[in-house]
Amino acid sequence: MFGYIIPDQQAMTPEARDRYRTAYCGLCRRAAALHGMAGRMTLSYDLTFLNLLLSSLYEGETDAVAETGRCPVHPIRPIRWRYSGPTDYCADIGLALHYYSAKDKWEDDRSPAGLAYMKLLDQHRRDAEARWPRACQAITQGLDQLARYEAEGCQDLDLVSGSFGGLMAELFDYKQDRWSPELRTIGYSIGKYIYLLDAWDDLDRDNRKGTYNPLRQISAEPDYQDQMREIFELLLAQAAGAFRRLPCVEDADLLENILYSGIWLKYNVKNHRRKSR
Repeated sequence: MFGYIIPDQQAMTPEARDRYRTAYCGLCRRAAALHGMAGRMTLSYDLTFLNLLLSSLYEGETDAVAETGRCPVHPIRPIRWRYSGPTDYCADIGLALHYYSAKDKWEDDRSPAGLAYMKLLDQHRRDAEARWPRACQAITQGLDQLARYEAEGCQDLDLVSGSFGGLMAELFDYKQDRWSPELRTIGYSIGKYIYLLDAWDDLDRDNRKGTYNPLRQISAEPDYQDQMREIFELLLAQAAGAFRRLPCVEDADLLENILYSGIWLKYNVKNHRRKSR
């Protein structure tokens, strides 16, 4: 969906890369089982991270399934995959997020592609909302609030990014149990990071087009880049601190790889290109 919560493949052992791949394929498998080919189209690294996190945290509470079979996307050789109870939740949430992203593109730009994608996902989105009404309501409410701030041209970074952070906090709060504070902190911090990093990446384009960007005001300050780096470091430190309080054992190395290294990859690449200009 967003493409920022990714693994650092270079820092992984071959065994770790294989385990990550089986989790990614497991999410794809369940998305297809629930929503057909439309479900496969909504697969993302971001929801794979949430799937890994929830499956590790709630390990043993539902059956963990590991299978091998043929994949229609990669039919040459058998593929291994694995999934557990939270995987279906992540597949549904991923589809709902893709639906509302397409809806946003249609309403903002009258994008024919956005309209077609929205119609393709519509019935599947209704099914997901029937299974997870609280989470899907959080998506609609969070995006509506964000749209209001954007329409007003809001430059309060904490306020506008907090709308998306609050949305993500709700999605990470899978069971609303004793682990809610930690999960909500991870979701909130990562959500704000994603929103602000996306705005940071789009700033030049938005300035050329004259479209909204919450960083337009702060970007005029001489230490803008240093300020943004500090904001990103603080948000990801908060997410990592909350993660360390969770009793995750299974795939803890994969989760640490993503939180401590992978999630920085796109920022580092884009920052390097910026400095090379």
